Amino acid sequence: MIHAVVDTNLALRMAAGRQRSPLYVAWRGRRFTLVVSTGLLREFETVTARPAIRRFLPPSHGQEFVTFLRATALWVNLAPEFPHCRDSHDDIVVATAIAARPCYLVTADRDLYDDPRLVTALRDLDVRVVQSGEFLAAL
Repeated sequence: MIHAVVDTNLALRMAAGRQRSPLYVAWRGRRFTLVVSTGLLREFETVTARPAIRRFLPPSHGQEFVTFLRATALWVNLAPEFPHCRDSHDDIVVATAIAARPCYLVTADRDLYDDPRLVTALRDLDVRVVQSGEFLAAL
């Protein structure tokens, strides 16, 4: 089974769109295993509490998604050593992906997919950084 770490912005889209989200549909269809860490889930919960996010993701939907993640996702501990992202806020996603390797790191964040140094370092560690369309095509 393919393992994938999905960054927070795409996880928000999965939670908000559910059946309309191709990533959500693929995950629920067991086409890949979603990997999370406590740190990544904590970040998701923090972001869902922001007023701007609550406009498109009601708190009840965010909490339902978190509950579902707790029950069904594959849990890993953050890797203690990992290549750092140019945006330190994304380090938690990278540390989760390193712990889940081999895996895909699925992202819409340019700080992750558009940093050649990071992408190469992660590829050397069996983590493939891709955008959601590329990931879905690989499935």
